[in-house]
Amino acid sequence: MQPTPARLIAILLTCLASLPWPAAAQSALPDTTAVRPMQEIRLPARGQQALPLSGTPVRIAVDSPEIADVRILPPAGDRNGAVMLIAGQPGTTRLQVWLRGQAQPEQWRIHVANEIEQALPAGPETRAQVAIAGQGAVLSGTSASLPDHQQALAATQGANQTVDASVIDVGGMVQVEVKVVELNSSVMKEVGIDWSGGRAGGSWSFAGRVGQSNSASRTLMDGFKVIFGGSKHFRAELDLLQANSLARVLAEPTLVALSGQSASFLSGGEIPIPTSAGLGTQTVEYKPFGIGLTVSPTVLSGDRIFLKVAPEASELDYANAIQISSGEDRMLLPALRTRKADTTIELGHGESFIISGLVSRQTIANVNKLPFLGDLPVIGTFFRSMRYNQTEMELVIVVTPRLVRPIARNVPIPLPGQDRDPPDTIGNAWGQYLLGAGSSQVMPGFSR
Repeated sequence: MQPTPARLIAILLTCLASLPWPAAAQSALPDTTAVRPMQEIRLPARGQQALPLSGTPVRIAVDSPEIADVRILPPAGDRNGAVMLIAGQPGTTRLQVWLRGQAQPEQWRIHVANEIEQALPAGPETRAQVAIAGQGAVLSGTSASLPDHQQALAATQGANQTVDASVIDVGGMVQVEVKVVELNSSVMKEVGIDWSGGRAGGSWSFAGRVGQSNSASRTLMDGFKVIFGGSKHFRAELDLLQANSLARVLAEPTLVALSGQSASFLSGGEIPIPTSAGLGTQTVEYKPFGIGLTVSPTVLSGDRIFLKVAPEASELDYANAIQISSGEDRMLLPALRTRKADTTIELGHGESFIISGLVSRQTIANVNKLPFLGDLPVIGTFFRSMRYNQTEMELVIVVTPRLVRPIARNVPIPLPGQDRDPPDTIGNAWGQYLLGAGSSQVMPGFSR
């Protein structure tokens, strides 16, 4: 049976349809089914904004014309087309514009702010929104800092009920480095160092001593001037004071706390104090003493930290101790000499703040007398002398907060001494002599 021409044409078309088309030919065809991403536009209440277009608009659709109206602008210069957005009542609507030669429309989500939203803090990182629902308000979105969030809440005070569903884009952990230093104010004044004078400008003040003629003292004061006046590092200045017995570091803790939480530190002990429990029984309560500190950090923004610091320094005072008798037993209970403060500061990341002014004064009477003659009732005053020495100790607290984050998972942490040569490395004579040339790099009994 001979095939007819129509049958041959059908077989040929079937073969052509089964052949693979080149990828370049397929990509050259326009994609008319792709959905364009929706963009977002925010309009103030009763505001207007021109929206440039990439082509000539042929059709425009607005879901809610009462929220935002659209006017077509005529072409001008290099601009093919543009529309004018006119804000109406507060709310959110969708704008669709079909351009000439495009099958899919370009879409925008238009949000018209109300009067409350206009009072919100403006900025590229602030995305807080307020929606009015009847007599109430709903706060949503993200605030860049804690003050911005408080300002957004203050803007909704006119509503009867406010629902806060927003998120503050700050937080994390805060590392607080604290240094508690005790300065001998009496000796510092004798040398000529004024702790409080001129420190805000980055230098120290030296008043000197009236009629001072000792060259050694002048050399010491000049050395203080050179080092303290030219150095901006408190640690170097403190080391110099410690070397000259003018300062003593009582505690140097480093605390880590979550934003909004508290962290405490105590270096000292507890003293037992017996108390009456009724019916002739006694119980024992323990009173802590030593160097204590409580910090409560709150992260305000990416580089500002609100910090509440409550330091306390207490020590046993046997000069004011009391004696308690219980039957035949006698107990001496010392008093507690306490210096404490409670302050609130705002610092940046890595900035330091010095809290001072906690002064403790002790007066000591020294009696010099001749034996036997100084103890006579009346004429003994002519054979003895009394001198009073007053010592002033000032407590200075240096606070440095830092924003920290934990180390990522599976990141190797360098250990102290890891960069040094192992004991059997070539060139380490002691390691080869004691352990031998073929010894292992890891010593037995020690972990890496």
